[in-house]
Amino acid sequence: MVEKTPILDTFTYIFLILGILIVGFPIIYAIIAATLSIEDVSRVPMPLIPGDQFWVNMQTAWDKGDLGTQLINSFIMASGITIGKIIVSMLGAFSIVYFDYRFRTVAFITVFCTLMLPVEVRILPTYEMAANVFGPLNSLWAALHLDGVAGWIAGHEVEVNLDFSLLDSYQGLILPLVASATCTFLFRQFFLT
Repeated sequence: MVEKTPILDTFTYIFLILGILIVGFPIIYAIIAATLSIEDVSRVPMPLIPGDQFWVNMQTAWDKGDLGTQLINSFIMASGITIGKIIVSMLGAFSIVYFDYRFRTVAFITVFCTLMLPVEVRILPTYEMAANVFGPLNSLWAALHLDGVAGWIAGHEVEVNLDFSLLDSYQGLILPLVASATCTFLFRQFFLT
């Protein structure tokens, strides 16, 4: 039996409406600011009544802010990351579920543990990897002293330093974000059903 509690229901609705207003106010504030002139926006406090400068401001943002290029870049990034995540995560989850190999459980636990790493922890290593994709290979080469071995075989000093950067490219922005433990986990759960 469901009990009717009008006082609790009223309090719940008031709480939800207050939460919506608190969350929605910055969005409404930004939309109102987009309709005002720069002088009105600079005034303290800014008026909360929409102005008539919306189309002028949009034209200025489109022309001076290069908004069209930013929208195209956002579309390319979103599409590339989405398609990449789906493909990589689906293949990884399919492998974990349907193929029988020795370290299948270890692979799943490794993927699952990466869910606990926040993005902030991965920012610097991701940048270093994008700045020089062959950085780990160079470190391994130096740690194993393979330049000395290569120099001995070649008969003269050999210096190996591989350098390939993904900075300032779509690949450098998209590829680090393609791997997704959450997506792999969700595909695994789907394949198990």
